[in-house]
Amino acid sequence: MTSKMMRTFLLSFSIVTSMSLLPGCASTSQNTKPRAAELKMEIGVSHMQRNNLPLALKELLGALELDPKNPYVHNNLGIVYYLREKYDLSVKYFSEAVALNPAFTEAKNNLARVYIEQKQYSKAARLLDEVLADLTYTNAQSAYFNYGLLYFNQNKFDQAKLYLSKILNNNREDCYTQVYYARSLMETNYAKLAAEQLDKATQFCVLQSVDDAHFYGAIAYYRAGNKQKALARFEELVKIFPEGKHRVKSSEMIQLIQKEMR
Repeated sequence: MTSKMMRTFLLSFSIVTSMSLLPGCASTSQNTKPRAAELKMEIGVSHMQRNNLPLALKELLGALELDPKNPYVHNNLGIVYYLREKYDLSVKYFSEAVALNPAFTEAKNNLARVYIEQKQYSKAARLLDEVLADLTYTNAQSAYFNYGLLYFNQNKFDQAKLYLSKILNNNREDCYTQVYYARSLMETNYAKLAAEQLDKATQFCVLQSVDDAHFYGAIAYYRAGNKQKALARFEELVKIFPEGKHRVKSSEMIQLIQKEMR
């Protein structure tokens, strides 16, 4: 995952840092450790955003040692462990963040995301209900995406479209939302419409180094019976994303379509 992809991916999580750092103020012996922990956390988040997860983990664990009751440190550790696919540890730290601060809506939203990954959909739904019930929460778009993903993964595509469309009403250029919305269209027998939607998404997904719009756009054209456009999309993907996650499958589809068109 490139640094650009990492920044895009992290938009679906809430990276939170404490705002209590006041440069220029004298430190007392009482608050030296918490302030040092915040500085380490800031460094850890910076490493995370640059996709340097080992250094991010090192700094955040150091912050935790200095201030084990800081819910923001726990939240950010949960994100790092999620990105490293250590989902049980991710749940542990997000849960601890919520236990330390029951009003920590961001951590609840993040925890819901991990539960979705673990297919613990009931737990995720309960948390997301709490998230959206918090009228002061400023990252509702992320919660809508998590709800869309929750329903998409359960093959409840109409419900997924409902939540994903809430994001698209305000932001038409969110790559992953466009992809999952179009995939939901495709799974509800609107392959042609999905292909057209993904055509529009390719321009900003390319800017974010994400090959999903090309890949699923090609699949949509193939399902709609337009093999020529499907082939062109697969070939474009292989050219633009030589290291893309869908490159191998796209190469296989190119060979298949070429055989079918002979």
